[in-house]
Amino acid sequence: MLRKLPRMVFLFLSFVPVVLLCLSHVSRGQRLSTNVLATARATDWTQAGIPGGIPSATWSQCVNTQCATVTNAGTSVTPAQISAALSNAPANTYVLLGSGTYNFSSGIIVTGANNVELRGSGPTSTKINFTSGSTCSGGNGSCGISFGSSDSNYSGGSPTAYNWTAGYTQSSNTVTLSNSAGINAGTMLVLDQCDTGYSGSPCKGKATDNGNFFVCGDAYGPSGPVGCSYNAAVGAARPERYQQEMTQVVSCSPSCNYNGSTVITISAPLEHPNWSSGQTPQAWFIQPSQNVGIRNLLVNGASTSYGGMTAGIGFNNLARYWVQNVTIENFPNITLWPVQSMYGDMESNYIYNAGQSNPSTDNSGINIYGGNNLVVNNIIQNAHLGLIVNGPASGNVFGYNFFTNSYTGNGTLFGTIWPGHSEGADYNLYEGNVGADMVMDDAHGSGLANTMYRNFFTGWESCANGNCGTDTSKNANLFAFLDEAFWRYQNYVGNVIGTPGVSNAGYNFTNSEYFRSATNGYPWSLGSGNTVSSADGYAGGPLPIDPNVAATVLRWGNWDAFNGSVSWNTAEVPSSISVYSNPAPTACTSTLGCPASFAFASRPSWYSTSIPFPAIGPDLTGGNIGMVAGTLNTPGHQSGTAAIIGTSYAGDATTSAWGGHLNAIPAMACYLKTLAGPPDGTGSALAFNATSCYSSGTTQGVTPPAPVGLSFTLVQ
Repeated sequence: MLRKLPRMVFLFLSFVPVVLLCLSHVSRGQRLSTNVLATARATDWTQAGIPGGIPSATWSQCVNTQCATVTNAGTSVTPAQISAALSNAPANTYVLLGSGTYNFSSGIIVTGANNVELRGSGPTSTKINFTSGSTCSGGNGSCGISFGSSDSNYSGGSPTAYNWTAGYTQSSNTVTLSNSAGINAGTMLVLDQCDTGYSGSPCKGKATDNGNFFVCGDAYGPSGPVGCSYNAAVGAARPERYQQEMTQVVSCSPSCNYNGSTVITISAPLEHPNWSSGQTPQAWFIQPSQNVGIRNLLVNGASTSYGGMTAGIGFNNLARYWVQNVTIENFPNITLWPVQSMYGDMESNYIYNAGQSNPSTDNSGINIYGGNNLVVNNIIQNAHLGLIVNGPASGNVFGYNFFTNSYTGNGTLFGTIWPGHSEGADYNLYEGNVGADMVMDDAHGSGLANTMYRNFFTGWESCANGNCGTDTSKNANLFAFLDEAFWRYQNYVGNVIGTPGVSNAGYNFTNSEYFRSATNGYPWSLGSGNTVSSADGYAGGPLPIDPNVAATVLRWGNWDAFNGSVSWNTAEVPSSISVYSNPAPTACTSTLGCPASFAFASRPSWYSTSIPFPAIGPDLTGGNIGMVAGTLNTPGHQSGTAAIIGTSYAGDATTSAWGGHLNAIPAMACYLKTLAGPPDGTGSALAFNATSCYSSGTTQGVTPPAPVGLSFTLVQ
């Protein structure tokens, strides 16, 4: 039985520098969470994703010599020829792969390209089978397809860093650096500071718990007490500098590339409220590749191995990148892997069998490290880990994704989403997602002030149809939200959680060990520790129960299966804590309703017009999602799973449940209705194409215009 969370491995090698294009993006939106979340606990999530939307909808096909070679060769084209075509395509063009099945024994690796897209003829028409890959752009393992910058800077490579001397206020769009040599408009700026208890350059000190906003990755030592994790930070940031934000340079005063103090206007406002001169804030930089993407094809890694293929699709040191209407299936390790990249759009894709149904590795559907990315409207079926956020990662939006069958091979409920498997995963928004659970684990450090809004997490999965090995029921860790020690200041608003008849052991679980063996569960687990220690081969531990998790968390307007009702309980609002308190929301109440979204001021273009926006929440009644009837975990049946009311499976009707607070989000409706996928996520890959699944032009790649005011639909 799975009990301890294994350590993720990060590989960061070298690049070669390149000078990139300028940026013309400034602040786009406004906070849609005003009067729900306190300023210090949120950020402007309208900033996430490509400014202005994915640009390639109006691009033309590349027809130069290299591109003509790709077109004329058909399925006999080589990965090297495709890479050459992408590297030499004119700006704002796409390289087209025609219909057919392509069998490749090496990867399509593109380094230093800008303003170009790899486009297929549709994921049911253009299919690429990989038997092996090639070294990812940036040197991060092996990839099937990879785009990256030529820049050599990365967190572990001792990049040039300048002192950040002024401009620390949350929401500020300017910072002052001691120098800007090498920095120009369009440069990707990485802002960081020493972790709590540290200062200087290099950072020195001790990670002593301050009892509140504790930025920490060090292994826990009970004699201090110092530290917060049982396996220490993973090396994805500069040492002891995991509070990090990624932004881009818009302009400089007196000028960019200046050998002296420079005021820099940045593309996204500061997200953290605790930047401090006492923690030696600094900035280092990357010259990114920009405006590159992949669209309208299928990529298959069934013939590759865990050790031989790190990622199906990888991105490295990029700004403004995208993956849209792509099926990515059967990759053994990571399926979709953005590293040290920002302003990405991963929209309307289908990921199947991430990890090749192997429960003994850290395989994942999406594994992301970066800032201000938009991951929306994706279907992830049969993935050991659906989404894992490896810090530093802040300002990202993970929204309206549908996860089904978090394959473990046994009865452990392992984790649909891990919001931070590394220190520094802060100020991210999880909105409108549907899946089994979220696990804020304490393997490698703390994560702070993330927001979970209008999600549906069941805290359970069926074991009826072979997805639990020899186990006949889910029998461990049955929590919808598992928020472990040192994960403080989280915000949970308007969620629907738990499964009737399963989430009935109690309301909230807190224990010295987060792991719990039972066939019934709790909607919440807040502040549990972890009993593993150096005796088990780890760097730290055992971790204690952390009462500051429950003391700092905001819970408001959530429906849970234990109580069978929505809780509007002011006792669950941290209005009296001394640091980053939150008053009871006034823009989200039992009588007023709640904002439709914290990320979108109006219905996004990819959001099917036939589906209510929002689809989930306490202010909705009469929703179309209910529970399949029958005895849970009965082989050949879907009993207990969520499905569209009125449908039946193996003779079992789907009837109302979850208080009527649920409608199918577009990705869930696509999976259940258009693709006719089984609610428990078992079975083979489905013939996905976003064009046929969604009714609002999702493949056009246009995101909403700049918000001008809050607008939402309340479905009664």
